[in-house]
Amino acid sequence: MFESVAPPLRDELADLDLLTWPGPPPDRTWADTAPSGIAALELDVDTADPAGLSDAQLIDAMVGFERQAAWAQARQARIVAEFARRRPPDAKDLAGTDRTCAASPYAPDEVGLALRLSRWSATARIGQSRELVERLPETLGLWQAGRLDERRVTAICDATRHLSVETARAVQERVLPRAPEQTLSQLKAALARAVIAADPEGAERRHTAARRDRRVAVNPEPEGMASLWALLPATDAVAAFGWLTRLARGCGAQDPRSMDARRADLLAALLTGRLTPATDPGGTETGPRPVSPGKPLVQVVMPFTTLLGADQQPCELVGHGPITADHAREIAADATLVRLVYDPRSGTLLDYGRSTYRPPAGLADHVRARDFHCRQPICRRRATDSELDHLIPFPLGPTSEANLATGCSHDHHLKHSPGWQVHALPDGVIEWITPTGHRYRSTPHDYRDDDDPFPQVWAARPPPEQPDLEHSGPASDPADDEPPF
Repeated sequence: MFESVAPPLRDELADLDLLTWPGPPPDRTWADTAPSGIAALELDVDTADPAGLSDAQLIDAMVGFERQAAWAQARQARIVAEFARRRPPDAKDLAGTDRTCAASPYAPDEVGLALRLSRWSATARIGQSRELVERLPETLGLWQAGRLDERRVTAICDATRHLSVETARAVQERVLPRAPEQTLSQLKAALARAVIAADPEGAERRHTAARRDRRVAVNPEPEGMASLWALLPATDAVAAFGWLTRLARGCGAQDPRSMDARRADLLAALLTGRLTPATDPGGTETGPRPVSPGKPLVQVVMPFTTLLGADQQPCELVGHGPITADHAREIAADATLVRLVYDPRSGTLLDYGRSTYRPPAGLADHVRARDFHCRQPICRRRATDSELDHLIPFPLGPTSEANLATGCSHDHHLKHSPGWQVHALPDGVIEWITPTGHRYRSTPHDYRDDDDPFPQVWAARPPPEQPDLEHSGPASDPADDEPPF
């Protein structure tokens, strides 16, 4: 390698005895190489001709460049923080206008001019850089190691900015071990839960204050459209969306509109008075009706001890995320809502063998409560809105708790696409194998796990030879989100 390196740099590398560097060991890929300036040079040279790379190498190169970008951004953050340190506030009254950066009020102007950023963006860049160096150095270290990207680093800073240094570091300690394997949305949910656990009284105060700001607004959109926006308590928002979804499904599979379009039309009709109970001449009600009677399902997951008031552990509003214990107990007092107070005992029959294709209600409810989300490793579609799928196709595989998993409509069809494989492993782990042979795992949801209520994702190097990926057959064709099981 390094044949294409310019002569001056070649001389420098020769002094470092790197021109004869044999390259990465056979068990290492660009995806698991620690980022550095030399690693960036290696990656640049080895990927100069993308057409000559295999599919698996292209995936590894994507990850490699992502890690290099994170390394460079983290190194820049250290530089920005040092520059801000050299520009101390001129006076307390002036510094008060730029609290987020705690530097000279003109430091953002210098940074903004150099990086072509607005003053506001430069102020935020300085503030986050100093926050990482002074309050969250472990997060900065993972960023520089290429294990976190800028979005996840920003999420950690945003979630802890209003906390004391001690509380912020406690939140960081709680979420950081799993953060590299999580998507942005999974990390944000884990952060929300960690903040509640670390500061339950403060979290309840912030929720009470935020509740006073509930409101509705209308905003213009292009092409003669407008958006109707509402800020509501999470329980009301989740319940409203669930009711619209059930009404939309009640329109029937023959309705040509998408589910999103149905929900939008129904919302407009309900709020403008155009959707009212009506009957045809025969006395039959017309108009959309929910696919099942009763109020929409709202699930609140809470430890039994929290339900009794013995502690203040963070709880979970399914479809939204972590909520405070007081908020959860308030919801649990409403008998129309469903409480999932977790307990290992269950009287539900969980195995119906190969004689029953469609899971009975008790088994279906158990699997959805067990999985919590779609079991594709990076999907957060809640299980109550997902389909049930046999991991080993029926009747080769039984209709049992071990052979059933929840999957959103997209991922259910993805599972049956050519080149994809999905396997159930011991302890409830589900492994997804992509057409390039990369393997990713989804762990079962653990209601007792206070550190993170969401599944982890592991990425493994593909096998040396492309596996013989067997296509397990076409997916069923559900009628507009109706679960095919």
